[in-house]
Amino acid sequence: MLLKLQTAIVDLLKTAFPALFTGAGAVTIGFAVDNWSVDPVSANPVAGEPGPEDAIDALPFDPAAPAGPYLLTRTPYPGPRRVYLRSAVGDLVALLPAELLWDPAVALKFSVVPRPGRELAGFDHLEVQYGVVAAGTRLKTLHQLTIALAATDAAKAEQALVLALAALSLNREALRAQAAFSYQTVAYQAQGSLKSLSFISGLTSPASSAPAANPNHRLILNAEVDLQLQRLLGADEGQPIVHILSPGKTPGAKSIDIDPAVQA
Repeated sequence: MLLKLQTAIVDLLKTAFPALFTGAGAVTIGFAVDNWSVDPVSANPVAGEPGPEDAIDALPFDPAAPAGPYLLTRTPYPGPRRVYLRSAVGDLVALLPAELLWDPAVALKFSVVPRPGRELAGFDHLEVQYGVVAAGTRLKTLHQLTIALAATDAAKAEQALVLALAALSLNREALRAQAAFSYQTVAYQAQGSLKSLSFISGLTSPASSAPAANPNHRLILNAEVDLQLQRLLGADEGQPIVHILSPGKTPGAKSIDIDPAVQA
């Protein structure tokens, strides 16, 4: 669940400090341990029942050809649909309703018509937030992540540790945005978001304690990840009730319309 966070941390350190983390004699970055648990309070005792749920799609976006069209991954439930421009570093900018053209014949399809002067450079995804009818639940997972930094030179290893602390402390929002993930099959969807990242402690193993080993530092962090888990409804689920059969009455004599979310 922390794979994208780990990738973001490596990219951040190598980009911010190329002299330390790239090239010959570079400080190596590893992830030794990821111990995690599930917060029992977050478990939903009625998980599995259909109802209104939130869905988030991340759709590739090309600033040079912004119009699209784009397709949502799931049929939207009637209600607001919010579309944002998202950059690789986590910037999020809302598009105005006038900048979106929704296809009246295909509920999943829309196009983008940026307003004059809209800055698009640097944005590579559209984030779409909308409602769906699904069976879902949410879980909070608590991780203890260990980052290992090792080098053949003790001074270089220590410099890497201190500067890594600086970069991680001052770029937590960008890391949070880049750590989000989504996995989907025909029947299920799981979306994860990093809610917090904090430091706990560290451990230093000097070269003198193990002559054959490189001097290394370990940095231990807490990461809180929220999981939104959903079972996508089949063709026979979540459909509105249009007729009720009463004894002695002609079937279909009176039509009704009950919201599928209310049925849950």
